[in-house]
Amino acid sequence: MDNIRIGIDLGGSHVSVGVVNNNYQVIEQYEKDFTVEEKKNVIKVAIEYIVNTVNHLKSIYNFSEIGIGMAGTIKDGIILVSPNIGIKNLNIKKLLEEKTGVKVNISNDAMCAAIGEYVYSNLRNYEKILFLTLGTGIGGNILLNGKIVDNPEYQELGHTIIKENGIQCKCGKKGCFERYGSILVFKNKIIERLGLSYDISGPDLREQIKIHQEKVEDIIEEYINDLCLGLSILINKFNPDIVVIGGGFARYDYLLLEPLKERIKGMELLHNKDIIIQTAKSGNDAGIIGATI
Repeated sequence: MDNIRIGIDLGGSHVSVGVVNNNYQVIEQYEKDFTVEEKKNVIKVAIEYIVNTVNHLKSIYNFSEIGIGMAGTIKDGIILVSPNIGIKNLNIKKLLEEKTGVKVNISNDAMCAAIGEYVYSNLRNYEKILFLTLGTGIGGNILLNGKIVDNPEYQELGHTIIKENGIQCKCGKKGCFERYGSILVFKNKIIERLGLSYDISGPDLREQIKIHQEKVEDIIEEYINDLCLGLSILINKFNPDIVVIGGGFARYDYLLLEPLKERIKGMELLHNKDIIIQTAKSGNDAGIIGATI
């Protein structure tokens, strides 16, 4: 089959490989959650999974290149640093090209997700968009008139300090937004409270939250408060027309989005109390879609 693209979203907890059509729809998808044991050498496990999946797809579809979005600072196909994946100075482009025989394009995952959501959704009426991905960490970017603002600082919004002398972050700073607002932080607190395995699947965890919501209500409240704090700082700094949240957050928006929208209006220091906040309409597929563009 022609007229398809292959996009890959690689994070510290999960990898997704998607087949994307000309309408920017993911028509087939392969996913893997990394176990606690696999996270000890996540890049090795991820590369093996990507290579096997791409080689399988080559037997079905006609394509000569793939796109990958992944967390970290990337230049010329080299991952200069990716704290959440735990690697530095790795030429993943060369490595994957040798193992798959196809051209590999690599970009920052938050940048890919922002572009992917923009082309998938009806966001063209907004001049300035603050896009955030809440997953293993927090990534993001600013879209101005449909184009990514080329500023490395905007790709590391998760390392905005929201609590002075707060929790230690892998980046070396303390009190970073992602140490409080990432979906991984939220999930791990729920898992610890309910005595569950860290390898529990997303659907099973959401079912456990539904069953035991009263037991974890304080965790939900604290998480929403921390999200409000981080978002209000970013909204005041960038003054966007809309905030769009993607990543793993999209799978928990039924629980978190409306309380977040309501509570942030009460933030005394928030300048724009009418700010629009919504979940990415492409769900957690924005990174896959954007990686193909």
